[in-house]
Amino acid sequence: MLKLNHAVEIKKDHTERPLPPPPGLSKNNDGKSVSTLDKYADIFVKVKMLDWAQGQFSVLVPGIRENYPRLDIGDVIHLREVLVDWKTGSGFAFEGRVIRLKKREGFIHFSCPTLKTHIETFIIQEPSFQADEEVPPALNLSFITNARPSVVMDVAVSTLASALDSNGKRDVAHRWLFPEMDDLHLNLPVPSTPPNITGEVWVDNGLNAEQRFAASCISKFQSPVPFLISGPPGTGKTRTVVETVHQILHTQPEAHILLCAPSNSATDTLALRLGSSLKPGDMLRLNDQNRTFAEVPDSIRQFCYVENDSFAIPTWKMLMSYKVVVASCLDANNLVDAACTNTVLCALEEHVVSSLHPHRKIKYQIVPHWTHLLIDEAAQGSEPELLVPISVVLPRHELSAPNRTTSFDYHWLSTVPQLILCGDINQLGPIITSQQARTYELDVSLLERLFDRPLYAEHAEAHPRRLPLTGFLLHQNSVQSMFKPFVNLVKNYRSHPAILMPPSAMFYNDSLEPCASNGMIAWAGLSNNKYPLMFLGCDTKDESVDERATWFNIGEIDQIVEVISSLMSEAAKSIPPLQADEIGVMAPWREQVWKIRERLRQAGLSRVDVGTVEDYQGREKRVVIISCVRSSARFLAEDGQKGIGLVFEKKRMNVAITRAKELLVIIGNGNLLKYDPYWKGFLQFALRNALYVGPELALEDDGAWISRLESKTAEAEEEVGLATIDPTGMRATMMLAGGVIEEYTTKI
Repeated sequence: MLKLNHAVEIKKDHTERPLPPPPGLSKNNDGKSVSTLDKYADIFVKVKMLDWAQGQFSVLVPGIRENYPRLDIGDVIHLREVLVDWKTGSGFAFEGRVIRLKKREGFIHFSCPTLKTHIETFIIQEPSFQADEEVPPALNLSFITNARPSVVMDVAVSTLASALDSNGKRDVAHRWLFPEMDDLHLNLPVPSTPPNITGEVWVDNGLNAEQRFAASCISKFQSPVPFLISGPPGTGKTRTVVETVHQILHTQPEAHILLCAPSNSATDTLALRLGSSLKPGDMLRLNDQNRTFAEVPDSIRQFCYVENDSFAIPTWKMLMSYKVVVASCLDANNLVDAACTNTVLCALEEHVVSSLHPHRKIKYQIVPHWTHLLIDEAAQGSEPELLVPISVVLPRHELSAPNRTTSFDYHWLSTVPQLILCGDINQLGPIITSQQARTYELDVSLLERLFDRPLYAEHAEAHPRRLPLTGFLLHQNSVQSMFKPFVNLVKNYRSHPAILMPPSAMFYNDSLEPCASNGMIAWAGLSNNKYPLMFLGCDTKDESVDERATWFNIGEIDQIVEVISSLMSEAAKSIPPLQADEIGVMAPWREQVWKIRERLRQAGLSRVDVGTVEDYQGREKRVVIISCVRSSARFLAEDGQKGIGLVFEKKRMNVAITRAKELLVIIGNGNLLKYDPYWKGFLQFALRNALYVGPELALEDDGAWISRLESKTAEAEEEVGLATIDPTGMRATMMLAGGVIEEYTTKI
């Protein structure tokens, strides 16, 4: 949790209130253990020998199987010697570092030479320990957080907090973090395209209308508020961001773009896609100096700067010459350390000019170096994390807030940097393990919070109604529609229409349009061969390891192996023939993942990809099988406290059910899942379309979340005499709903 001395509290009612500084990490307190790690601080642990010569030991920490506590290689651990008989400490303490995480076994390996020296000096003069042998003395264990990310975010928060406290009430900081209706009405977007550049030259000719709209708006207009790109799974968000960069460089030759994403993998993806059309002299992939070369894809190493066998910051002249700098949100702090921020650079230019001409008044508007900040996957990063690159691009207070109340200055607005955020607020957001931090809504991303502001949430096209299966937006005649500071990508290029039906209705305002050109999975196991989707009910018991550290379900594993074996026996009938590595299996607990892998290896199916839901975010497979695992209701509250599992976790559920391209199979206990309103809706969908197979499921269909796609499909089947058996009696309701939607939208 960060120390927010001057920050503001962000609440759902869109107001700004003073926020009392909660306890936690700060620049002056960077060694304090966070609450999720403190639970181990007073536990008597058994330390075992790993390698006596190297001073390496191991200790059992069962929770690391599910990243609880969240540890990384290099993290610091503290060990305190305990005098058990006196129930007090001896005064000796030791510091070690994590060298290996054995998550499957629940052990961490650490190096602590001082503990070895202490044992030799005070306990056993000539020790002789075997591997895995328990060593004295009695010890307490505590973990120390990696302070760097927290300190970096704290500095960024302080920078933005200072800007919010400035005299300019509606300066850039306010308009970026707390945009209001008047910010758009009083500061109308102005064209940014130079007169000598005309026409559109698309690098990616396969973009659809919404994607081109976003790229055109960002490259040709200077928006006074953040421009947001919302895209459900498979709608081409990153593709849109990459094309936007190309359009900015085409229409604004003097632009300098900072391109970021919360993770290194997402950032590398951006660099890979841009690297095919940009030269090394135009783009820099900026890395932290501690990142290893092995982590960086070979094809983008030519865009990295290396000095003394490690990643580094280029020389000043080189750094200023790059048109595009690509960095993770946290690594953007390297630009802060290098004093390469708009605030510093503008102040430097003003100082140099005034020093050269002390008796002249500067008659021109100082133009910031960084003209655009684009953040992809913005919903996955916490707000303090995104504030790091924002602090780089943020202009000086004097530049960002002209003296005006009812009019706007075209020249002033054309020099203000642009902020563009892209992501999906309905998928997994930032990982925040601290309950106190979640209380202060630190788990709500900046993108999600902005979309909840009236400027976006109450816009006429915030939740676009769409003509039946045509893809045209229904524009409203209003002042706001003159410029829309966001775009919703709705054309899905990943999944079969049936797979899109539940998530479209439950999470995306019934707006998704199937546009995929996929193959076809042939499988006799489908209960309804018109829908490549199936829910297999399984009520076998879930079991835990090491006092509920992680969970597995043997019955579901048996069904998974059976389904995959059946699919592969008919693989040649699919178009194209199905390969084992085109099948993905996901589960919310790592113990289930490990046991599934073991069983598949035994069955000769080791090429099947198995991982957690988090592992699959941003990925896709022709066939996806989901193991829900949980069947005991009494552990749901504990799951909620830890933020794990698939029940009452709608964002994780959404990620899971939107990875499949051609076939989706879900295995779980329907009689437990039905208490989750979103799983209830999914089960109702499965029941009314004869997609459920398994134990009797006591669930009435209330008609909620019937998508437009489902209604139109039911109507089409009825017309050609291929209607599915209607076990719930809801298909007539679906056809009626589809007709009402079509009639309503046609009249608008």
